[in-house]
Amino acid sequence: MRCFVALDLPPPVCIYLAGLAQLFQKKGNVKWVPADQLHVTLVFAGDLEEEAVEGLREEVRRVELSPMSFTLASLGHFPPRGEPRVVWAGLGGDLEAITKLQEELAGNAERYGIEREKRPFVPHVTLGRVKSAFGSLALIGQLKTVGATLRDKPFSPTALMLYSSELRPGGPIHTPMLRRSIPQA
Repeated sequence: MRCFVALDLPPPVCIYLAGLAQLFQKKGNVKWVPADQLHVTLVFAGDLEEEAVEGLREEVRRVELSPMSFTLASLGHFPPRGEPRVVWAGLGGDLEAITKLQEELAGNAERYGIEREKRPFVPHVTLGRVKSAFGSLALIGQLKTVGATLRDKPFSPTALMLYSSELRPGGPIHTPMLRRSIPQA
């Protein structure tokens, strides 16, 4: 089973981000993430055996959750240089809290054979995946322009989630396996 652990975002934030993505529809060849699938991935576990899924489920149940507050800080792309492959919205706010949570979950997940991401954790929401380099320069330019206008209204994640993810031709289908509400400030 393909799994990941993520923070869910309030619906108004997801709708706002999906609306931003609409501004880029004519810039580049990008598969945009629907509003109801936007989240902040903390641990991408990939394909797991049932025993590892249960272990990850237990880690999500056990981890201590505290209130967090974020803002939308920037728009950007991965990799940061060269042709973009992923378009994202970066978070500001309680970055120390989210980084601590991510590190704890990733470290505990290693017990179940889930490898840590080699790249440093960058708190972000994936908005889309670039399918070809066509229009990339225009896309990068518009990300910078629109990113400078992001509203900095604070918001809190709604839940820590364990999802299964099934890849389909129309895009992945994320199914909740475990939901833990996050205390609100």
